[in-house]
Amino acid sequence: MSWKRTISTCIITFSLFSGCENIIEYSPYQSGTGDLPDNINEKVIKQLEATSADTFQPFRVAIIGDSHTYYDDFKDQINTLNTMDSIDFVIHNGDITLSGIYREFEWFHEISSPLRHPMLTIIGNHDYLSNGDFVFGNMFGSLNFSLDYNNCRFVFFDDIIWEKNMEEPDFEWLYNALDANDTVSHIFLIAHIPPWSEPFSLGNRFLFYRILEERNVSLSIHGHTHSYFYGKREECNVPFLISGDATDREIITMDIRKDTVIVNRNSF
Repeated sequence: MSWKRTISTCIITFSLFSGCENIIEYSPYQSGTGDLPDNINEKVIKQLEATSADTFQPFRVAIIGDSHTYYDDFKDQINTLNTMDSIDFVIHNGDITLSGIYREFEWFHEISSPLRHPMLTIIGNHDYLSNGDFVFGNMFGSLNFSLDYNNCRFVFFDDIIWEKNMEEPDFEWLYNALDANDTVSHIFLIAHIPPWSEPFSLGNRFLFYRILEERNVSLSIHGHTHSYFYGKREECNVPFLISGDATDREIITMDIRKDTVIVNRNSF
């Protein structure tokens, strides 16, 4: 090959790539060294506790989950949430990634950062893949945590089993975290996987149900199944709320009143 042809080939190649800045933007295997925020959940909890009332006041919570790599739908969810003024905070039910790769966490942050409402996020089983739990922990803080807001307790529980190579989640932590005095108006549990899902043995499922009942949980909130569900299971007296995924193109809201919780599906 002549030197003129070699130079021409290099010029053409450079021109092609210089004109395509985002040529591999949506490959989840793109390595990332960008700076992610840290301890998001801990900062949001402090923000919410600072505005919480000492006694019960009605409020509204929005729920989404399983955004994975459904980026267009997830972006539309964020934009829709920004049009809803009467939300105190948002809960993301986990699986913010598909493969637990660093770049997916960056994409989640890029899309969700314009959100005007505080958002608390729990870890999902997909977020454990590729050592993603380390990235998640640095980004959001403790994987098990709780929030007391307007005289209600929200307990966020890491109930992942298979991806952690565990036989059961930390039920002792859950039991203690759900322990609230009699003056608390509502107790809510948020965990990615519903207890009747395949990772739970029959014994773990039974124990999960008994903990919910003994601690008088008002509503147990989950994701994972990619299918909406609201109601009770035969084996448990506590109602369950399961959010779908981002492709359902809806926002679930909970209007929390002193003696009841009103659940609505808001399509967009």
